[in-house]
Amino acid sequence: MRNLDDAVKSLQTAVQFRTISGMDMEQVDFKPFEDFLSHLKETYMEVYRKAEVTWINKYSPVFHLQGKSEEEPVLLLGHYDVVPVADGTEEDWLSAPFDGEVMDGYLYGRGTLDDKNQVISILEALENLIQEGYEPARDIYLAFGFDEEVGGGLGAKEVAAHFREKNLRFFMVLDEGGAVMEDVLEGVTVPLALVGVAEKGSSMIKVTAKGEGGHSSMPPEFLVTEVLGKALLTIASQPMEARLTGAVEAMFQGMGPHMGWKGKLLGSIRTSFPLVRKTLEKTPALHALIRTTITPTVIRAGNAYNVIPQEASMILNARILPGDTTEDVLRHLKKIHEGLPVQYQYLVKEEASKVTDHEGEAFSLLKDLIHSVYEDAVVLPYLMAGGTDSRKYEELSDNILRFSAVRMKNEDLKRIHGTDERISMENLERMMTFYRNLFLHFS
Repeated sequence: MRNLDDAVKSLQTAVQFRTISGMDMEQVDFKPFEDFLSHLKETYMEVYRKAEVTWINKYSPVFHLQGKSEEEPVLLLGHYDVVPVADGTEEDWLSAPFDGEVMDGYLYGRGTLDDKNQVISILEALENLIQEGYEPARDIYLAFGFDEEVGGGLGAKEVAAHFREKNLRFFMVLDEGGAVMEDVLEGVTVPLALVGVAEKGSSMIKVTAKGEGGHSSMPPEFLVTEVLGKALLTIASQPMEARLTGAVEAMFQGMGPHMGWKGKLLGSIRTSFPLVRKTLEKTPALHALIRTTITPTVIRAGNAYNVIPQEASMILNARILPGDTTEDVLRHLKKIHEGLPVQYQYLVKEEASKVTDHEGEAFSLLKDLIHSVYEDAVVLPYLMAGGTDSRKYEELSDNILRFSAVRMKNEDLKRIHGTDERISMENLERMMTFYRNLFLHFS
């Protein structure tokens, strides 16, 4: 039987494979991906022996364990690609980002929180259960993506197409997402297990201003850079309307009883929203939950110091609340930019995801499983500002949930995609226990 030390060694090895995905996947070095998959096959031999393994696009393994009943199957997701380490920050790490070194009870390295920890924990739990004679009551599928960090177009999208061809529908799809947070909001006295029931859409809009060029010594009355600057400032000063979605309202209402006198306002958030809105807007993570945000991320204009550019452009990343649409965003931009000679082009057009019922059977089951590991946590629905592979499976299940079974503080969030990404030994063990309990529930 495998133990925590074995799991730590496996994750250490997994971290050492530089499975870095990129926007142009044709330029990616896939040797580390192949080595990572070989590591899984060599380490989790019982899983590979018992499960039917299908390879999608060569690098996405899909495991299928046959159950005894005809009930809808369960799908567990993870991904093993990682983001690169920002240039010039390698020396800021306490341990080299791809060494997988253990220090002071933590395993450091890129992927230890996002998302090799999930892949390894799932397989560790299943490997031991199979050795114990595990037989699932219903079919269980595992699917691991290799390009989640750049949209999942080659991995999760193709896996979902494979499932559609097989006419599969899932009782529940569980992916990475929220976590057990100890200090998500000042005044909260209990840890909150935040389960993602929806994702904001993520769209890219190019805004362009065009005009006359010329020598900078003789500037014309109309400068494209000034037009773009006015457009940019207007986006900041006139945001889209703040509002509550059902999941966010339920989250705040659930927090209320655990915040003392301050909680009374959150407990009745529907009526108190006009009073607390400005306070919520001061915290970026909370602000993102109550508004479709539009953020300039790339700005381009001239290419010479003494030449007036004929064109200036910016790319906006719109993170869209459920209930808003890409057309709503465009309508808002045209309204606030009325009179400015700018043009709009959607580079990426993605709506918000569907919303899973936080009062349904699947959410209730996940709540019980979380309590089996984190007895003191209050389980609440949560709207994710970021995206996951789970979005690709919307047509295949009514119950798509996003939860990573780790306990964290706000200060830990900056480590995800950042410097000194790490996982504690306790968290790795908790993840393994969580997935073990999940598998046992379906036995």
